[in-house]
Amino acid sequence: MKRIIITGASDGLGKEFAKLCIADGIEIVNLSRSRPDYDCAHIPTDLADEHSIVAAANIIKEKYSEFDALVHCAGLFSGQPVGAIDYAELEATMRVNAIAPIFLTSLLFDLIKKNGADVLNVISTAALGGKPNHITYGASKYAQRGFGDNLRVDLAKSPCRVINVFTGGMNTNFFKKYDGSDKAAEFMNPEYVAKEMLSILKTPKQIEISDIIINRKKS
Repeated sequence: MKRIIITGASDGLGKEFAKLCIADGIEIVNLSRSRPDYDCAHIPTDLADEHSIVAAANIIKEKYSEFDALVHCAGLFSGQPVGAIDYAELEATMRVNAIAPIFLTSLLFDLIKKNGADVLNVISTAALGGKPNHITYGASKYAQRGFGDNLRVDLAKSPCRVINVFTGGMNTNFFKKYDGSDKAAEFMNPEYVAKEMLSILKTPKQIEISDIIINRKKS
């Protein structure tokens, strides 16, 4: 693998994954609002904004048209209880978690097929079953799961693979950004998850790992 396009590699799991790839000699092209604090190609992108995504896709087409994988890692958490849904938070969560992966993939679809590139969706175990106060977040991740399942059908006759990675909670700033919570301290090390993601992408093209669940071991 020579180049991977990734969203959300300025922090958390995306950052750990990008750093592993770079150490392995793989070029990373990151799409996020914040510039990462390590050396990689960075396209400033607001994944909640249509025009920003279009602009990023155009840069990819112009400068980074050859790539081996597209990794959708950016995400927003929402812990709103049903009955107290804030529309702005609902819309923002859906835009980043569901609309952005679908739209960006659509804009790059011809290149994905031309390159025989894989698409890896970092989803969540929230897309496997309901959880308290996850109605907005869970719905957005179910949408991303449906996107991956349908995209796999559309790419079935190509070398491209679509990989849905369902991750449990990780020790990142994901929840802290939402409500200042430190509950993630007991969760998985994101580096471990990143290693599994890279290993999956490096499997021979004859093998397609369609869905994988990565969760912390509970005693």
